[in-house]
Amino acid sequence: MDSDGRRFDDIAHVGQDSVDVYRFLTEGPADAAQCCAATGIPAEQVASALAELAEYKLIRPTLEDRAQWEAVSPDTAIAETLAPMQTQVHNLTRWGDQVRRTLGSFDSIYHDAYRKRHMQSSTEVICGGDQVRQRLADLANQAQNQVLAVHPTMAPIEVLRAGSDLDRSLLERGINYRVVWPHSARRQTEAVQYMRMLQDLGGEVRTAAMPPSRMILLDGEVALVPLPAQQGPGAGILRDPVVLDFLKQIFEHVWQQAQPVSSIEYDDAVFEQIELAILSELALGKTDEAIARRLAISTRTLRRYLNTLFERLDIETRFQLGLAAARSNLVKLPGSSGDPEAD
Repeated sequence: MDSDGRRFDDIAHVGQDSVDVYRFLTEGPADAAQCCAATGIPAEQVASALAELAEYKLIRPTLEDRAQWEAVSPDTAIAETLAPMQTQVHNLTRWGDQVRRTLGSFDSIYHDAYRKRHMQSSTEVICGGDQVRQRLADLANQAQNQVLAVHPTMAPIEVLRAGSDLDRSLLERGINYRVVWPHSARRQTEAVQYMRMLQDLGGEVRTAAMPPSRMILLDGEVALVPLPAQQGPGAGILRDPVVLDFLKQIFEHVWQQAQPVSSIEYDDAVFEQIELAILSELALGKTDEAIARRLAISTRTLRRYLNTLFERLDIETRFQLGLAAARSNLVKLPGSSGDPEAD
């Protein structure tokens, strides 16, 4: 909003009546009645047009007769409209500099204490979901340029909702935000709505058949990864440059292999990646349950994919399918003719 409380997008369109009235007033001062007579616009609409033009400082009352209006140069209107905004920008900049100086004076105190706590390790361990979310919010608020994230499963809806304000804040600050979710997210209503929200705000979203372990990288300076399952819910915060560079390479590899979400629905490329992932896991001898977990789908959905592969390859057993996958070295399969997830 500007200093008068107007929304910035309110000025994106000026009505045609206002354009016609302004064009007439460029010929010389006139009152509302003269504007009506010259333009043929009803009196009520002329009054609205004059009010709109005056609000945007494109007209002003004459000095000789306050009932008459005269046209103002657009350059003058622009200067008068922007002047209070420029004052606000100047004041906000001064205030921001003061905040940095004042709060920045605590930086050495905090980091001295931080180094003492973690001098034995470049990894900070945080236990508990609430503690992880709070620490992530703190780190995200400090991000200046980029956030990269990989999620092998979709979070529960309540977690998505809780994190939406943080994601919105990042994107509204112009942070380069890229995220990879599993292909199965395309089949979840809440996940689809969330992906569309991120895209509308300027985020980039892709999905992959089997994203690796969850990771979040901020500005290439810090990363969050989950603790081993046996340690319970929690995260490790990594700052080692070598480790961060390695994680960045993993992310870029996953990103290149993932499919853009230009259309939320499954397409041939998505089906192909899912089927190749299934064949790869079968060749490694994985169980249905293990494969379903890696794909973030149900075992019932997995068996639909398996049935489709059985029919296409003219194979009758799961063992034969795994054997065929191993022998073929997971070569590209013919395109699927249907959606295995459709009921």
